[in-house]
Amino acid sequence: MLPIAVLALPLLTALALWATRGAQLRAWLWVAASGVSLALAGAQAARVVAAGPIPALGGELLVDGLAAVMALLIGFLAFACSVYSAGYLPGVHPREAERQAMLERRTPMFQVLFCVLQATLLWVVMTNNIVLLWVALEATTLASALLVSFYWDGRALEAGYKYLLLLTVGITAAFFGCVLLYSAAAPHLGSGSALLISNLGCVAGKLPSNIVVLATVLLLIGFGTKAGLAPFHPWVADAYAESPAVMSAFLGGVISKVPFVGIIRIWRVLGPLHPELNTVLLWLGVFTIVVGGLLALAQDELKRMHAYSSVAQYGYVAVALGTGGYLGYYAAVLFMVSHALTKGLLFFTAGSVVYATRGVRSMSELGGLGKRLPVTAACSLAGALSLAGVPPFSGFVAKAGVILAAATAHQWVPLGIAVAMSLVTLAYMIAMSQQVFRRSPPAALQVEQVHEVPATMRVAMLMLAGAMLLVGLLPQLLDPLLHLAAGG
Repeated sequence: MLPIAVLALPLLTALALWATRGAQLRAWLWVAASGVSLALAGAQAARVVAAGPIPALGGELLVDGLAAVMALLIGFLAFACSVYSAGYLPGVHPREAERQAMLERRTPMFQVLFCVLQATLLWVVMTNNIVLLWVALEATTLASALLVSFYWDGRALEAGYKYLLLLTVGITAAFFGCVLLYSAAAPHLGSGSALLISNLGCVAGKLPSNIVVLATVLLLIGFGTKAGLAPFHPWVADAYAESPAVMSAFLGGVISKVPFVGIIRIWRVLGPLHPELNTVLLWLGVFTIVVGGLLALAQDELKRMHAYSSVAQYGYVAVALGTGGYLGYYAAVLFMVSHALTKGLLFFTAGSVVYATRGVRSMSELGGLGKRLPVTAACSLAGALSLAGVPPFSGFVAKAGVILAAATAHQWVPLGIAVAMSLVTLAYMIAMSQQVFRRSPPAALQVEQVHEVPATMRVAMLMLAGAMLLVGLLPQLLDPLLHLAAGG
């Protein structure tokens, strides 16, 4: 019953929020329910570590190590987002009273849809059905499209339309891949269900090579579009930049990580039998690192720079997976955990800057905020250093894992590119910190009117910063879960 409870609680929370009147009551109900959801995910992870995978609903749900760590990550980020939202929503506090009132009316819808989105993400990571995996991924797109368009202006609507259109088209390719794998496996399974991913490994060696390669390429296109891998990333910058900061944090933190669960499940079964699949994934990751890093380097808008840097970091996950084997999968899952904490924190700090300055988004128009926003500045610097792989933060151990996996697989060129682009990341992240917080403010920015953000927003940032530091100093705390997630 534990997986069912983990999956059902966000939906029950959505119903409760829909029926609740009063902005403050809704905000704190969301925080309380998210805390309970996180506790259930923690209990589920402890149960998996102690006694192995948990099947439910006749095997349609299967919570193994990978599902457990991702459910825990989703629960933690959702809890942090609910705390941040208690002080943040409806967001940028526009000067127009009529528009402000409209956003306040839309806030309950945002909270309800966010909980529905959380449930669909949990469904993706916990399902054992290859077709329902695709259905759940498509459900995450539908649930999140209105959240991306929350501000309901021209830029937000364009971002939401692009997000919905490109992801729906991309994920359609994954549907054909799922159908091909099912059709190829069904004749070999007899009474066993070819829809269950856990059964696919039993007949992987009997599947025709041409069908396997075609199906996995289609899956990579679909899942890669959802994850934001280059060249399937055109939706990322608009969606991340135009969403409310809490949605940007959830997008960069967990929504774009969930498609990698599908890639891991398929590649772990088929990759050892078809090494060319690992090679494709490896070099797609390298390409993504370079493209995302160079695009981030050229940005002036704060959240758009964070969006493209996210694309680059997704490439590290693909490189780790492309090296194949236990170490590569371990490094990939560890990197996903680290990046979720780091990027969630960076989008929180970016949202705090925009909130405190009443909507200023360009780094060239910012400056001198370090003394006015001390908590935001410190958390932003910590996130920047972690993203670049600087100790003692989680990004250091995560990137060290990817580099070690590449070295073990003798992939020296991808390793060199990954290290070089980490230096590029360090350059533009330090430049961001200098521009926004350290340099003298431009004359147009009225710094004396800028004040630190509400307490709940600061608490949420410190939660993620603390978790990021804890993983960096004591990564062994996650080892039992990561070991199971990597197939150990």
